[in-house]
Amino acid sequence: MAKKRKKNSGGGSSAVQRRAQIQAQAQLQSRSPSGAGGTTAGGAKSGSASQSSPGASSKSVSTTSVRSTTRSDSASRPSGPASVHQPQRRYTRRRVSGRTRWLVVAGALIVVLAIVGGFILLSQQHSSSGARRGTTDPEVLKTVTSVDTALLAQIGTGGQKNPLKAVSNRDRLVGPNGKPEVFYWGAEFCPYCAAERWSLVIALSRFGHFSALPETTSSSTDVYPDTATFTFYGSSYTSSYIDFVPLEVEDRDQQPLQTPSQEQQQLVNALNPSGGFPFLDIANIYMSEGQTVDPGLLSGLSQKDIAIQITNSSTSISKSIVGVANYLTAGICVATNDQPASVCKASFIQEIEKQLPRVALAQIGPVALQLTALSEGALPNGDSRPRSSRAD
Repeated sequence: MAKKRKKNSGGGSSAVQRRAQIQAQAQLQSRSPSGAGGTTAGGAKSGSASQSSPGASSKSVSTTSVRSTTRSDSASRPSGPASVHQPQRRYTRRRVSGRTRWLVVAGALIVVLAIVGGFILLSQQHSSSGARRGTTDPEVLKTVTSVDTALLAQIGTGGQKNPLKAVSNRDRLVGPNGKPEVFYWGAEFCPYCAAERWSLVIALSRFGHFSALPETTSSSTDVYPDTATFTFYGSSYTSSYIDFVPLEVEDRDQQPLQTPSQEQQQLVNALNPSGGFPFLDIANIYMSEGQTVDPGLLSGLSQKDIAIQITNSSTSISKSIVGVANYLTAGICVATNDQPASVCKASFIQEIEKQLPRVALAQIGPVALQLTALSEGALPNGDSRPRSSRAD
């Protein structure tokens, strides 16, 4: 009987092991998407097997289940040693490193393109009219708008020829604020305008203040190319004694910049029929046409270079620019009845005034000029005569 129980016990153990194997297979199948239904069946079989045979059979089932679970966990993880997975981690790092390199390359390309674009922009600005317009160096502006009185007195006329001509039989030209008008007609491309502006700025600064005065250069394709100067386009000037009315008719490319009003055009037609640049009218008392300062003296010099030379009374530039500025100052003093006295009553200005021609005015009072009444030298309205005899 003992041997029979041993045989039965062995047989029962084998049956339990087979059931455990079936259960393990069912658990393996349950971990795959298609084996979801096998888990319940396997679980039921395992339960019945445990109830029918406790003891050794239960131990066998437990051991087999652990082994099966271990196999199942192993199946769910990549097989092989850790060194097999290392290339995948290295590949991931290479991808990050490659992305970083591309970012660095892209950033470098952006910087290069920005630099190239900057050079292109600068080259375009060099040849364009608007690009030559910029803010004047504050030191240069201060030097030109506040020339020392002692220097002005020392130079006097500077040996320069009087640039002013008398305007006869004209009513006084009064500006928009009821003060004597100083009317300027010029163009940014014009090298003679470029040279004259230095003298005009010095003279005007004795009667008022420039809060804005952009810098520019004359045309790079005309005579005396790229003469350093200012532009009255975009400037701002205030004075208690005069009304300054500037007009920059053309830009550096000789394209239209500012359009004269009908009255301004009539004035130019009457006193400057050729329409040449530059032209200056001081209250219809004095006028100047064409070159007043030799632009050749300024050739190749920067704004700062010219400003420095102006402060040295022994230089040709200082004698020419300051000498003409003193003539213009004296002419404006005649228009303002020697106001302000601090400027106009200076002995050297009074001496220059004596050299200026005096012509009786039709009306010497502050009466606005009726430009439409001009007849002498005036052209018909709408006349588009080409300016073939420009001063420049």
